[in-house]
Amino acid sequence: MKGNGRKGNGIRRFGAWLAAGLLFLGGSAAADKTVKLTFTGDCTIGSDSSTYGLPTSFVTAAYEKGFDYFFANFREMFAQDDCTIINLEGVLSDYKSNENTHKLFRFRGPTEFVGILKSVSIEAACLANNHTGDFGAPGLKRTQETLDAAGIGWFRVQDSYTFEKDGIRIRFFAMDTTSMHANYGWLKNEIARVKREKEANAVVAVLHGGTEYDAKRNDTQIKFANQCIENGADLVIMHHPHVVQGIDIINQRVACYSLGNFVFGGNDMIREEPYRSSKVTSLYSLVVQAELHFADNGTYKGQRISLYPAFISGSPPQNDFQPRLVTGDEARAVLAAVQFDTPFTLPDFKDKIGKAVLPYLPAER
Repeated sequence: MKGNGRKGNGIRRFGAWLAAGLLFLGGSAAADKTVKLTFTGDCTIGSDSSTYGLPTSFVTAAYEKGFDYFFANFREMFAQDDCTIINLEGVLSDYKSNENTHKLFRFRGPTEFVGILKSVSIEAACLANNHTGDFGAPGLKRTQETLDAAGIGWFRVQDSYTFEKDGIRIRFFAMDTTSMHANYGWLKNEIARVKREKEANAVVAVLHGGTEYDAKRNDTQIKFANQCIENGADLVIMHHPHVVQGIDIINQRVACYSLGNFVFGGNDMIREEPYRSSKVTSLYSLVVQAELHFADNGTYKGQRISLYPAFISGSPPQNDFQPRLVTGDEARAVLAAVQFDTPFTLPDFKDKIGKAVLPYLPAER
């Protein structure tokens, strides 16, 4: 059952973690209320200015294949959760004015493409990234207005988003590495205030940051995850590197350092880049589903995280803009890339259920 969202203004150790999780496995079902959140990586619902309208572009695919095409393989998953959150990397605008031609890539889709998001029960979009400003402040404003009109929540910098179900409120905050410089102190204080004043039962902090095509997290990502959780965040999600990165457990809270790309109209080919003795690839994607558990009085009790390996295309090296869940050796390859940057051994992927599930993490810090 879906809840309601609204905008806010301004608004390890592995052994110890595993032991706590295993001890609590039987008790996790005692939580009286559960909110299920689904997170994806970078979604560009449009094309780069240089390829806009070309035969292999996202824009052309939208008109030839229909708006239902792109997220078709995830329609059921998104419909069955409580809140689906994407990173919307680009602008929804019918105008090319204010284009920042100093940037190498400028992503835009017409406002009618919001129907692509509406068709698959996407509730909220992170707008804190390095492409929502590709067409200046007017382009960002049109994107926000378009999402508002479609009933899709958004959040960026000092504009937060609150999702509510059965009296449980989840507050979402997002920064990118540029906005962090002026707003990071505010963010840490605001997370602490929201928890202290009980404006939300749980807080999710999102960062669009990291090094592109790097298989490992950087110091900024590590700092963000640790300090947000120390100030009260219950889950940290990141994207931007275009490849998957690892996972950490901090004070019984999960931090995912990069989910990779998802429905990504920015490139019509899968990119591979040299990395040390091997390569990283933008083909791999990670969909993260978080079940947050609460007592009947709203007290946060813990979380269970499921990892769904995916490919962003069914036709590599061509990007067909239609991600799909993977199983077998393909799924294990994705999780091996996540494992490369993860300090503990990830749970095995189970083909029967199509995911890897981390042990339950009770709230006790």
